[in-house]
Amino acid sequence: MRLTIGMRTFLALTAVSLATLALNAAITRWNFERGFLGYIEEQEAETVATAALNLVELYAEEGSWASLENHPRRLGALLRPEAAERRSRGGPGGRPPPPDPLDIRRRVSLLNADGRPVVGPSPQPRATRQTLELDGKTIGFLSVAPRNALTDELDRRFVEEQEHSILLAAAAALILAAVISGLLARQLSKPIRALASGAHAITAGNYRTRIERSGEDELGDLANDFNRLAETLDNNQTARKRWIADIAHELRTPLAVLRGELEALEDGVRQFDAGTRKSLQAEVSRLTKLVADLHDLSVYDDGNLDYQLLEVDVCALLEASLKTAGTRLDAANIELTLKLPKSQIRVMADDERLEQVFINLIENTIRYTDFPGHLRVSCGSTPDAAVIEFADSGPGVPERALEHIFDRLFRVETSRSREFGGSGLGLAICKAIVEAHGGSIRAEHSALGGLLVEIRLPLATETAA
Repeated sequence: MRLTIGMRTFLALTAVSLATLALNAAITRWNFERGFLGYIEEQEAETVATAALNLVELYAEEGSWASLENHPRRLGALLRPEAAERRSRGGPGGRPPPPDPLDIRRRVSLLNADGRPVVGPSPQPRATRQTLELDGKTIGFLSVAPRNALTDELDRRFVEEQEHSILLAAAAALILAAVISGLLARQLSKPIRALASGAHAITAGNYRTRIERSGEDELGDLANDFNRLAETLDNNQTARKRWIADIAHELRTPLAVLRGELEALEDGVRQFDAGTRKSLQAEVSRLTKLVADLHDLSVYDDGNLDYQLLEVDVCALLEASLKTAGTRLDAANIELTLKLPKSQIRVMADDERLEQVFINLIENTIRYTDFPGHLRVSCGSTPDAAVIEFADSGPGVPERALEHIFDRLFRVETSRSREFGGSGLGLAICKAIVEAHGGSIRAEHSALGGLLVEIRLPLATETAA
């Protein structure tokens, strides 16, 4: 039989409660019986003390124990004859009954000064003796045998009723504990069942599944973590679908152009001349660049790209990259403003990969900036990082697009026309390279009206003067 967590919790809590109550009932019963016997013994001690005084008075009057020897029943009368009246007022349901004189008489013996029995049974070895003295002279002993058990019917009935009350209280407590255990088990198992149901839905591919937080505890935190996991899986699934669709779209266009060109050549509509060759080479180059970018991104994701980290002057590397792209900036009618510090800013970096970041950002400006345009590049530092900024002129980027600017295959121009830039992988590659160097990259609106991209890289050493 398969036991659920709720059932196991209920059984465990009930078993613990049962064991605790049983142990408590046993200890309570033992303490009660021990205390009750102690109470009876104290009462008997008082009875024996009173009888001893009466016996001394009797001996003082008669000068011997002869009257007791001739009338043994007189000893019982001396054992607090008022006890019977008190006994009628005590007993079960009230306070504990006083000791029974008849029961005491069966265990009490009167001994003379020589220790010989006068009245009562022969003294037992474990019996207690109380010396009877008159004018400083020992006239006898009062021997009381120990009580081994409750012999009086009233005493036993009183103890049985107390034990019955203890068992009833334990049973009531057990029922209450079982009810509480059931409620607690249900409360614990409910969010667990919800998590299990949600996990089954996630396994079936329903990533939009969410579960309600059950409380401010560990299970509630687990529910939040589950919801975050489901949201991440949902987002990843959406991104994967979009990624596949975007790649298919990016590949479809150059392939369609190539197919059209080849069919035109095959049908004799076009001749294979310099223009046709150039068109085919352009589409092949575009495909080659796209495949290379996709490969680079997959390598970055796997963390298998080998970085040759050396200490480099990031400002000098930035300046060299801008000089390399100077001709293309001039051809695009984009004015360059470069602001560099007088001192070196050194970082640990792979200079080829970092140069690739700078070139991609320059290409992004060339593709999307209206001409005549303006590109302002600066390099500076904070106490712990080198800060490089690329700010270009309009057109600007919509606010909603800023958070997706580094997503793969994302372009602000939703028509995805070839007139508006490349494949949308350049900024994603920049982010991957910068983060692989332990840095960060972010985008915001530029004061020039376009886009500002800020890169922060950890410093290798203190900036040299």
